[in-house]
Amino acid sequence: MKHIKRNVRGSLFALLGLFMILTGYYFYNLFVYSDRWFSDPNNTRIKVDMENPSILPGNIQDRNQNVLVETKSTIKKDGKTTYYRSYRDDCRYAAHVIGSKRYGIGAEVLYIRYLLGYNNNLLERIYQKAFLDQEVGNNVILTIDMQLQKYITEVMGSQKGSVVLMDPRSGEILAMVSLPSFNPAQENEEPGEESLLNKASYGRYPPGSIMKVVTAAAALESGEDIRKDTLECKGSTDVGGIRINCYGQEAHGTVDLPRAMEVSCNAYFANLSLDMGWKQLRETGEKFGFNKNFLFSDIKTAKSQLPLTRNTSRKELAWSGVGQGKVLVSPLHVALIASSVANGGEMPNPKLIHGIQTRNGTIRYSTSHGTLSKPISPETAGKLKDMMIQAVENGTGRNARTSGMLIAGKTGTAETQEDQNPHSWFMGFAPADEPTLAIAVVLENAGTGGAKAATMAGKILRKAVRLGY
Repeated sequence: MKHIKRNVRGSLFALLGLFMILTGYYFYNLFVYSDRWFSDPNNTRIKVDMENPSILPGNIQDRNQNVLVETKSTIKKDGKTTYYRSYRDDCRYAAHVIGSKRYGIGAEVLYIRYLLGYNNNLLERIYQKAFLDQEVGNNVILTIDMQLQKYITEVMGSQKGSVVLMDPRSGEILAMVSLPSFNPAQENEEPGEESLLNKASYGRYPPGSIMKVVTAAAALESGEDIRKDTLECKGSTDVGGIRINCYGQEAHGTVDLPRAMEVSCNAYFANLSLDMGWKQLRETGEKFGFNKNFLFSDIKTAKSQLPLTRNTSRKELAWSGVGQGKVLVSPLHVALIASSVANGGEMPNPKLIHGIQTRNGTIRYSTSHGTLSKPISPETAGKLKDMMIQAVENGTGRNARTSGMLIAGKTGTAETQEDQNPHSWFMGFAPADEPTLAIAVVLENAGTGGAKAATMAGKILRKAVRLGY
């Protein structure tokens, strides 16, 4: 009998434990994913019947409060009033940020709880239901500047790729451009799948030599004194039995870490990766956000990957350290890495909502979301900044230089398929002594980072400074 009681009691405790785990898991998901579930295009509770809407969606504006999208009405032949979403024609410069209800993307979907006023307090919601003939939502003010969006789009021209420009201090995204794009104002347009993809947050590219910033950070954070470590680069160098080619097989001679960053020496960074091992490189990479799902409140993004394990071959490890192999990263993530160095080792939480404007015109500005993580120490960030300054002043990033403003940066030339030109990358920040701007540029199959992406980044940074950023 005692044996039976003991078994019953054990079973009850086991069931109770499982129930508590299930309950905890439920509330965790509710807390973390509730906003995403709410804004899912398949959520029937937020589908707006524009023929007879119960709530009129609010406007979408840029940071200067230029109205980009608004709800308008028209009278049909039968005398009934119907409503529709009106997109300004220049929405095409920020199509992926603004989005479209038709395609279920962007602010039109992700910020629907604000546009329909579900974030209002109980008194406001009761007041609207009781005293207004038509309930109205709130206006969403985005962090982007349409002047920058237009300028970047025009500078990119027909070039495919993406640019992310942000304030590294607050995490505010000042511009997020992805090409090819579409025009939300054109209802008859049938954009292709690539045009609907926001490459800034969902595009995943091999990073090429911009990865060397993370590799250098890993070595500096390891505690080992690598300042005296040098390597003789011959353009095509044997590194631990692995043949490593520098771009164009350029021989860099004797290089240490600062010089290797300046001239973007593949041989040095491949050797550095092998010396410190997969664990240190992956650990630092994951502190920067690789291999993790970012759960930003304002933005959805793809996971960057740095797939290093104890089973990773030495060749794969060597090439991972120079941004090739299986390493993949999004432009938004690269802008966050640049922001981390600019911020003295602190990665900001990115945000796209500048503020929410209520029915009576009051604007509740969105406060900074704070620090996302601290991947590196201030000392390491300072050393990386100095190296990135030299890379622009004297190295591969010299095409980003501009008079009157010091820029820190790193170029990348990411090899893709054998019959295609490499992707052109630039990451950096400015002014380097007191950063207010961080940038990531990727131009698909455009050639070297120093020739293409660096040149474009310099133009964009100059334009942003002229606009007061």
